[in-house]
Amino acid sequence: MTSNEILRQKALDHLFIQMFNTVQMAEEGGPILIESGDGIYIKDLEGNKYIDGISGMYFRNVGHGREQIAKAIYDQISKVSMDVYAGVTPVTVRLAEKLSKITPGDLNKTFFSQGGSLANESSLKLAQAFHMRMGDKGRYKVISRKGSYHGATYHTVWLGGHPGFPREDYQPKPSHVVTVPQPNIYRCEFNSSSEEECGELNAKAIEDAILFEGPESISAVIGEPVSQPLGGVVPPPNYWPRVKEICEKYGVLLIFDEVITGFGRLGKWFGSEFVDTVPDIMSFAKGITSGYFPVGGTIASKRVAQVFSGEADKTWIHAFTFSSHPGGAAAALKNLEIMENENLVENSRIRGEQLKENLIKIKRDHPIIGDARGVGLIQGLEIVSNKKTKEHFSSNIGVNSMLTEELKNRGLWIRVPAFILPISPPLIVSADEIEKITTIIDESLSTVEKKLGVS
Repeated sequence: MTSNEILRQKALDHLFIQMFNTVQMAEEGGPILIESGDGIYIKDLEGNKYIDGISGMYFRNVGHGREQIAKAIYDQISKVSMDVYAGVTPVTVRLAEKLSKITPGDLNKTFFSQGGSLANESSLKLAQAFHMRMGDKGRYKVISRKGSYHGATYHTVWLGGHPGFPREDYQPKPSHVVTVPQPNIYRCEFNSSSEEECGELNAKAIEDAILFEGPESISAVIGEPVSQPLGGVVPPPNYWPRVKEICEKYGVLLIFDEVITGFGRLGKWFGSEFVDTVPDIMSFAKGITSGYFPVGGTIASKRVAQVFSGEADKTWIHAFTFSSHPGGAAAALKNLEIMENENLVENSRIRGEQLKENLIKIKRDHPIIGDARGVGLIQGLEIVSNKKTKEHFSSNIGVNSMLTEELKNRGLWIRVPAFILPISPPLIVSADEIEKITTIIDESLSTVEKKLGVS
């Protein structure tokens, strides 16, 4: 065996690789052993070079190989490696202040965690604690939407429903989680005849759930401005403003999960700007450091934050050992500086328009593509066996695996889950690179269709 084969076998023997088992990985000749990254590209130990088509896992916003961020982390932890109990580091204070300036509305007070799952856990706890401080002790239920994804902890995994993350192993579903439909016009559960009707009926589904459960029992509604699991479901323009009205009507807090949509991926700094709705609480992670350090967080509006000020019994009782890590704060500040200096949010918008135009053409040209959707640099194609009925291929056929292999053979690294081909390159992607990505997708689909005997 070569040294790389030995290392790969050790990975199979000693690592739980996210979402995959050793037999599956071995059959594919994996896992891929990543040696280095530069820009939108990664290179493995065999010297193969791939375009990183989903930014690691929707987080490598400024691209690979940013030595400035690595240096900022090193410089910070060489001086102070971690807070002390009931203490803070100046770099973390500066990051919290920066977030209060760039987030929309009056979001202004942050609790830092280590990633998206913990950010959403924190947001949900903050919402319930808010109601407790307000004297509404019965408000503990959470409304989420099908086709959303909010994390991998026991609690957050039950919020929504990701086609690539089955939950049979993690029963029972928490009794306080209430699930409503996703405003996906391509598969609207209400058979809507227009975007406006889809938005109104899906917002009404939230109001109906609040009334059915009892408004006095509902703590929060949580959702992504644009949902990633189904390839970037962009809600109708009337949806989120209407949901906010409903939440305010019944005293329910609105939580936006901006773990993926935050920090430029939609062509706006935050998804809440794109959907023209300011939440009471926002969760964030991923793009804040472009994945160079595990940082997440929860930022609250002044109205929410102020109820935890005053006497000792007003305190929000919540903590993580590695909250407010100074190395992460240093990474975030340098990452945000790069994004501003290189105008990457605007690049995301422009390249997103180019990507959308190309994906619409791909949808038109390929019989197994039922829908092209998304905005900015979170877009996707839905794979179907029949465009008219919108049926999916049987999982036994393995269309997603076939497509993953064809993309890889052409130098594009995207693992295709279930029936969605996600496309979310780093925000630094160029016009030529968008053309290269979509050409590879086009060619790979043609090859898979030929194997399937579809024309």
